[in-house]
Amino acid sequence: MKNPSNVSVSAHALHRKFLYGILVLAAVLRLGAIAVFHSPLVSDEKDYDAMARSIVHGEGIALDGKPTAYRLPGYPLVLAATYVFSGYSDLPVKILQTLFDIVSCLLLFAIGKKVFSVKVGLLAAAVLALFPIQILYVTHLMTETIFTTILLLIVWLAVEDEKHDTRRMRNDLLIGALVGAGVLFRTTPALLPLLILVYRWRLGYSLRANLNSGVRMCFAALLILSPWLVRNYLEFHRVSLTSNGGVNFWEGNHANASGAFSFPDTNNPLAAISDDFQRSDLGFRLGLDFIRSHPTECAVIVGKKFAHFFAADYWLLMAMEYKQEWAHPNNAGSVFRQLSLLNVFILHLPYVIVLLLGTLGLVCPAWKDEKTFFFFRSLLLYWLGVHLIFIADARYRFPVVPIFILAAAYGWHAMRERSFFLTRGRIAVILILCLLYFGGWIGEIVTISRQRIAAFPSSYQVRSKIDPSLSSRVTSCNSDTPNTR
Repeated sequence: MKNPSNVSVSAHALHRKFLYGILVLAAVLRLGAIAVFHSPLVSDEKDYDAMARSIVHGEGIALDGKPTAYRLPGYPLVLAATYVFSGYSDLPVKILQTLFDIVSCLLLFAIGKKVFSVKVGLLAAAVLALFPIQILYVTHLMTETIFTTILLLIVWLAVEDEKHDTRRMRNDLLIGALVGAGVLFRTTPALLPLLILVYRWRLGYSLRANLNSGVRMCFAALLILSPWLVRNYLEFHRVSLTSNGGVNFWEGNHANASGAFSFPDTNNPLAAISDDFQRSDLGFRLGLDFIRSHPTECAVIVGKKFAHFFAADYWLLMAMEYKQEWAHPNNAGSVFRQLSLLNVFILHLPYVIVLLLGTLGLVCPAWKDEKTFFFFRSLLLYWLGVHLIFIADARYRFPVVPIFILAAAYGWHAMRERSFFLTRGRIAVILILCLLYFGGWIGEIVTISRQRIAAFPSSYQVRSKIDPSLSSRVTSCNSDTPNTR
């Protein structure tokens, strides 16, 4: 008869080998992608590269020689740190992003193991390691990969559920510091501490314990953010994280808003404003006025934002298949129609499977897992909600895709074990969500093929109003790069 302890040790060793294999495979695939794909800098990448070079040159966080708060400083600082040692080569930062992505696989395993089981954690980590979109993003100078690791670290610390006061205090400070660091890449996680406190309240934490945790998180976050806030106050006389919030808000809430990037050349009240912060203030005022006076149109735009959030990642496809004639397209639809259907299929079939299985797992978990899924659902709804208020894009969902993958791994395991908690109401929710997904995909294919889209990056459009020579300089210096907005 086998000794149960020996069986347990053997299973543990086997799981560890599987995990090591998954991490090695993740590294090989990402390094292979870096070796194969050499896309030109497009869209936000240009700004990050320019800001990083400005930092290395001792000019501070600036664009075109002028201090800016239009972009957050987190990624340009990371990029600048690699440029100091690499002579402006992008290879070191791509290797760094590969390391971060491997850590993301490890964190997803740890989260799955903690809240569900080793098998669910291993399956989730394996899917993330093999996920095509996840692999390809490490080849771009974008915030997505590093920011996703930060977000997963926050989730991992949140689900630790430490009852010991000293450890909980440590976790609170770490969560706050990570939220602060994440906000330096994107402002989206700013309210995550509140979400975590609600989750802890559901777990039975007292009001006093939650208030103490909230104070510690906020303190740590503000400590990380304070240098950037002080810099903006000294430079612009504003205690603000960024000067583009109102621009994004208006882009998502005006008469001709598409739900995604929409900075039109004509009838644009923001275009004539040269000061970034004044433009942002005006964007917030006009966006709020539009929401109050056009509730029906806003509801339609929110539907478009939902579709954009769950859409195919056209930005990544265009970067992969770059052609020189796409540098200055008159109609982005003409570019989309040239994209390879095979690449669309390869990139997005895994995403569709994960989304559908993940929806099943999120809506119908076993009763014992309801509290954990409350946190995951809240996180996903919060992430979606932020982008339904501002603007939505497929790459904005990138940081929460690992949560969908974890839910999908759980869903697959639950189907095999037949451990779902099914009710008519939950089945109806699944069907409605699936109809919304498919309706959004079909609708976006139709509208993209017909709609004239301003392809020039909105940040360049805005800044060209400050410096009229910028457009001509960008065109002449980057004539071989595709404009993807």
